[in-house]
Amino acid sequence: MKQQSTVMSLLKVLCTYGSPRTGGNTEILVRYVADRFRERNVRVSLINLCELEIKPCTSCRRCVNRRGTCSIDDDMTNIIIPELLSADGLVVASPVYFNNVSACVKAFIDRTWCLRGKLKDVVGGGIVVGRGYGAELALAAIHAFMLKHEMILGMRGVTGFGYEKGDIEKDKEAFKLADRLVERMYELMLKIRRWCHPPKS
Repeated sequence: MKQQSTVMSLLKVLCTYGSPRTGGNTEILVRYVADRFRERNVRVSLINLCELEIKPCTSCRRCVNRRGTCSIDDDMTNIIIPELLSADGLVVASPVYFNNVSACVKAFIDRTWCLRGKLKDVVGGGIVVGRGYGAELALAAIHAFMLKHEMILGMRGVTGFGYEKGDIEKDKEAFKLADRLVERMYELMLKIRRWCHPPKS
């Protein structure tokens, strides 16, 4: 029992979302997910990507030649990347923009190119919120990013429906899926942590 408590205390999840609308539907859903992780004694960092300075990738390729460090000095390099490298799990949430993720989320995804090989086996989960059309494509973009990094996906992700602020509160299925996402990510993170740190005989 003591071993399990120690293992659980080590777990950390980074919850990111890219919505320029404060208090919007995406934020409501990702905050719900963050709270469910905290109930399991998981340490959570919650970051709105749109509130930070994340410059576009310039394709300078310096990260290829300089041991994986990004040449751009901004919040992605100084705040987000350290959080990513210390996380057992990553949640990426986005509103649906033109059948895809928001610009804030896309900039974040592109800037992780310098982390190739460093996010392997991190447990991932995707969340998208939109009016209905385009949600699957936006979710596919998040999952493709995670699989590119050889992260571990345990379920299909969460799709919520909403447009005006607060609409997501009516989507009970989205919250059920959010609960399932947390449950599955927690299960996988715990198994991976136990595998990496097996109990001493």
